[in-house]
Amino acid sequence: MERYTVRQVNRALALQQLLQRLERGEKFEHVCQDLSLSLSRDYLPELRRRYRLGDSTWEALIDHRHGHVYKVTAERRAWLRQQKEQNPALTQHQLAQRFQDEFQVSLSQSQVSNILRAEGLALPGGQRFHAQDNSHLPVERAGVFFPSGRRVADGRVEHGDRDRPNPQSDRPEA
Repeated sequence: MERYTVRQVNRALALQQLLQRLERGEKFEHVCQDLSLSLSRDYLPELRRRYRLGDSTWEALIDHRHGHVYKVTAERRAWLRQQKEQNPALTQHQLAQRFQDEFQVSLSQSQVSNILRAEGLALPGGQRFHAQDNSHLPVERAGVFFPSGRRVADGRVEHGDRDRPNPQSDRPEA
């Protein structure tokens, strides 16, 4: 069974009334205004053809460009909610896989996340805030200076302790 949106059904019923009222001889502009339709007369032959081919039912006039069949009905939402409540550790990927196994319908992880968020079972998206505690981390390298490594003419490091000799100058030359 195919499900249509309310908008699709209402438009198809209005188009059916339009065709029926035009067959009775009413004026096109007056009927369109009554039914709040904005159509061109050029569209009428196509409507009549679809209506005849569809056994003169309103379903034949459904415009399939709008709306879609719902993958997640109220019952399926309840099932997802129940699965997450029973096992909060389930990931969206695991829930999507279980959903496909249960209903033979594929859902993306983001769809599962959106449904869970709407049901109040997931945190809103974005980066989580983690408050820092008041303990201070030990400062292991306080005061350590990382020199550029340039040497001055006397062989000592340009930056750093000028009192200490260069450790490389103590090595015998090879």
